[in-house]
Amino acid sequence: MIVYDFLHNGSLYDHLFGSKLKRLSWPIRQKITLRTTRKLVYLHYEVQPTIIHQDIKASNILLDETFEPKLADFGLAKFNPKEMMHLSTKVTGTLHYVALDGKKSLLLKDGWKTCLLIDWAWSLVRKGRALEVIEENMPEPELAEVMEQYVLLVVLSCHPYLQARPNMEQKVKLLETNVAVPSGVQIASPQTNC
Repeated sequence: MIVYDFLHNGSLYDHLFGSKLKRLSWPIRQKITLRTTRKLVYLHYEVQPTIIHQDIKASNILLDETFEPKLADFGLAKFNPKEMMHLSTKVTGTLHYVALDGKKSLLLKDGWKTCLLIDWAWSLVRKGRALEVIEENMPEPELAEVMEQYVLLVVLSCHPYLQARPNMEQKVKLLETNVAVPSGVQIASPQTNC
């Protein structure tokens, strides 16, 4: 049995998809994103043996009273000596679990069409409409430029070609600074059905 501290704000899942009524502000979302990414960098690069979580999802990111994220459920974690770090294409994660963003169908202009969220996002990025990926009524619309950079980083992180994806350290650098996500994201985008 593993015992965690009680975390007042539940999980990220509760706020994005669950019963929590208060919408997370953009600064809180940025904090959760950056700090979770930093924690993954620490596990991937700074400890020996390295730890690859393998089951990162919104329900495994717990939030304390200040919305500091805590990673949970290391049941599928993989421990590697640094010299054995490698990228794997093996599917891992919760058995029979498909993240909400991976299974939803989207209503497109030409009627109902089944489309993975990432394919839909790529199609909007290619058309120069990345901000349409952000949920409706998102607080702080004045932060649109920053939000767009986050969208570009997410779609680039999901690129089908591993070499085109930024590693965790590069993601932290992009999230911490105002450095623009490489514009090649639009040129190198994969073909989608959306």
